[in-house]
Amino acid sequence: MIPKFPDRAKLRRPRLYEEIARRVMDYILDHDIAVGGRLPAESEIAASLGVSRPAVREAIVALETAGIVLAKNGGGLFVLRRPRRGALLPWARRGDPGPGPREQLRARQLVEPEIAAEAARRATPEQIATLDQLARAVSAAAAAGLPFADDAVEFHLLLAEAAANAPLAELMGRLLDSSQHDMWRVLRARAQASATASGRTGLREKLVAALRRRDPDRARLLMQLHLAEAESAGFGSTAPSPQG
Repeated sequence: MIPKFPDRAKLRRPRLYEEIARRVMDYILDHDIAVGGRLPAESEIAASLGVSRPAVREAIVALETAGIVLAKNGGGLFVLRRPRRGALLPWARRGDPGPGPREQLRARQLVEPEIAAEAARRATPEQIATLDQLARAVSAAAAAGLPFADDAVEFHLLLAEAAANAPLAELMGRLLDSSQHDMWRVLRARAQASATASGRTGLREKLVAALRRRDPDRARLLMQLHLAEAESAGFGSTAPSPQG
């Protein structure tokens, strides 16, 4: 009788950022790069692996979050801690590190512009007033160089509620909860330190103005622009941004 093949070690296709991160860790070990040693540029890694630069940037964010590399703004990539051969990313569960920030952001790009459009049709005056307060708080914090992530998340949760569609509000709750992932801390620190942070956060105030005018097309466009700029700030441009 042929023994049953074990099913406890089921195969899983690695996520792209996970595979790129593994290749970078292997490179560090294979070339015996010491702590403080410099790594190739993101563009070189992307060309060598045949992947996009934003995909490499996501992997570097994962390695920064894991404390393995340090990315200096405009100054290159450096080894902060040597990895163990075959090590998993620290937040992996059952071997799976979960969706990366680019995948989470893409999910928002698919649904949140329509949420904004629906909110322009259905938001109550009270909800619009609260959204206005949150938008102004985010802009003021960004202009002063202060953290604004909590108010920004609250803005997007309330916007989903203002669309008056419970399943969409629940979906946004899950998406924004998943964006509390460890990798988002690194991305938010970069975004808040960016010279363009004030301009990006100001889009929320324009969106509130579109809600007041009951202009769903404008609200949709502004959310598309906001999310495109968030992607560009975190990973570099991957597609032309909407204009408006």
